[in-house]
Amino acid sequence: MKRKDNLYQEICKMKHIEFAFNEICRNTENKRKVYRFKEYKCINLSKIQKVLEDREYVVGRYIRFKIFEPKERSIVSQEMPDKLVNHLVSRYILMPALMPCLIDTNVACRIKMGTKKGLQYYKEFHRKCRIKYDNYYVLKCDISKYFASIDQETLKAKLRRKIKDRDALKIVFDIIDSEPKGLGIGNMTSQILAVFYLNAMDHYIKEELKIKYYLRYQDDFILFHPSKEYLKECLEKIKVFLEKEKLTLNRKTRIFNGRNNFVYLGRSKNSRYAKYRLVNRRIKAKKHLYEVGKIDLQSYCSTLLSYKFLKNEFRKKMRSE
Repeated sequence: MKRKDNLYQEICKMKHIEFAFNEICRNTENKRKVYRFKEYKCINLSKIQKVLEDREYVVGRYIRFKIFEPKERSIVSQEMPDKLVNHLVSRYILMPALMPCLIDTNVACRIKMGTKKGLQYYKEFHRKCRIKYDNYYVLKCDISKYFASIDQETLKAKLRRKIKDRDALKIVFDIIDSEPKGLGIGNMTSQILAVFYLNAMDHYIKEELKIKYYLRYQDDFILFHPSKEYLKECLEKIKVFLEKEKLTLNRKTRIFNGRNNFVYLGRSKNSRYAKYRLVNRRIKAKKHLYEVGKIDLQSYCSTLLSYKFLKNEFRKKMRSE
């Protein structure tokens, strides 16, 4: 595949700037921030266009906060001008350059894909394996602290092999360098770059290891195969491959019997197990809020009692199944 050129000029076009702005307005939860920007919309959009045309864009500061669902994560957010530039870079530089080289079963952050498509593949692969094999196994892998562990220099080297446009590379590299290490969760560029970072591994698993039924959603990926011993070999080879990418697998990585219950993309064959995990996460979230002084003891205790009751009910139901 040839390196992409003439990408930067696309983010300077007013029609693309307006499209990105409208997209942010639909998807941003902070409506006050959007409203303030909208008050002087024409002036603000024109300023952004001029800064981009003059190649003078500087990445602004990040707002950092934590979320607790589906698990505890540090999230970054930006002011409207930076968010708008981030969307422009994602949609008109990264997507055209990187998306064509991805395999079909790499489903995160792609048009007409995402979690829904991932679960469709997941069910389809189970169905096909049940029909073809008397017994089959699933290697479920999860990378430890994926976004924070992505090596910026390795990522830049991968991007140079896909993008020829120097101005486009510069603005992408500026966004990458705005984080002290890894990629910040919350930016659209981070999502796309994280999808792309392990593209070589996807091709290695499909083409070198010859795994027909393979699926990846960011750092969470699964391999289906009738031989447990072969999946053990694959696991060791994947570990070696990831070492070159400066990544490691976490403790959640293991091999399951394909006919057993396990959670993937927050879902399991038995939805009660997923609900039980959700209650556990919410208890941990409330405990953290109490420890940092965001809620008082009475609020924490009342919530804890209700969640403890739910946990006991789930345990009774799971024991009876």
